[in-house]
Amino acid sequence: MAKFMGFVSESVAIWRKHGADVSIWAVSTGEVGNMVFAARFDSYEAYGKCVDAVYGDPAFQDWSARATGSGLSSWVRSNLARQLPI
Repeated sequence: MAKFMGFVSESVAIWRKHGADVSIWAVSTGEVGNMVFAARFDSYEAYGKCVDAVYGDPAFQDWSARATGSGLSSWVRSNLARQLPI
């Protein structure tokens, strides 16, 4: 778990560097054992700029290769959600 959380911390730093508001969640009901990496943005424009910057960042490319090669985790799913006014 310590090695896995090291990879998580590296990723959080990269996403935050490019403007994401990041948090990590441990799932307690339903898909117990899974974790959620949540990145929030003020707008779709901010999201797009951040994603472009993250994917173009050599530090992210290096992190991605190392994290994937580590075998410590697997990607379950991605969701893109937006808050609706009520």
